[in-house]
Amino acid sequence: MQATQNQLSKYFPLEAIDELMGLPSFGNLRLVIHRTRRSKLGDFRPGVNDTPTRITVNGNLNVYAFLIVFLHEYAHWEVFSKFGKRAAPHGVEWKQTFGHWLRKFTLAGCFHPTLTDAIMDYSKRVKASGIGSSTLQRLLQMFDPIIKNDDGQKYLEDIPMNALFVAANGKLYRKEALLRKRFRCQCIVSKRHYLFHPLATVALSNTNPTD
Repeated sequence: MQATQNQLSKYFPLEAIDELMGLPSFGNLRLVIHRTRRSKLGDFRPGVNDTPTRITVNGNLNVYAFLIVFLHEYAHWEVFSKFGKRAAPHGVEWKQTFGHWLRKFTLAGCFHPTLTDAIMDYSKRVKASGIGSSTLQRLLQMFDPIIKNDDGQKYLEDIPMNALFVAANGKLYRKEALLRKRFRCQCIVSKRHYLFHPLATVALSNTNPTD
C-alpha cells in the first residue's frame, strides 16, 4: 500500500499508523476509500494474477470505526491467504483472526480509552455484519459528526412509538414495536413491515401520525 502517514491519518487514528504499517503484506494491499454504501461498510477482494488484493472501506466512517472495518476486511485477506476457499467467509478462522487483531490494536493504544473495554469484549465474539455490539456502536457514535437537531435528524430509538419518520431511502414509515433488538416499522405507502436498527438515523416527519 503506497501511502504516507499523513494520507493514512485522514482515515485511521494517528496512534494506529505504525501498527498498520507493520501488518504482514500491508504494503501490497490496495485500500480504496469508497463512497457511503447502505448495504455494507467494507469488502475484500483477493488479487488475481497481477491485480493486487483490494480492501474497500466507506469513507464517511469516523477513524475508530474505519479501523475496525479495515481489520474486519484484513482478517478476510489473512484467512484467505492461509486457507483459500477452504475456510468459510465468517467461520472460526476469520473470527479468531479478526478478534486477534482487534485485541492487538487495542492493547497497542490505537483506540480511544472509552472504547477499550467494549472492543475487548467484542473481540471475543465478533460478528459478520455491523461494526460491533450495540454497546460498542453507541460508544463509536461519540466520535461521529454531531447530528443537528434543527434538521430533524434523530436516532430511531430516540423517537416515540407511533411516530412517523423518513428513512435514508426517502420513504415514510411508522415506528411500531421493538422486536428483540430491532424496531418493526410500517411503510406508509406499501403497508409492508420492515425491521430497523435502533441506531438508524431518521428524520421526523411533520405529518400527524393519525393521518
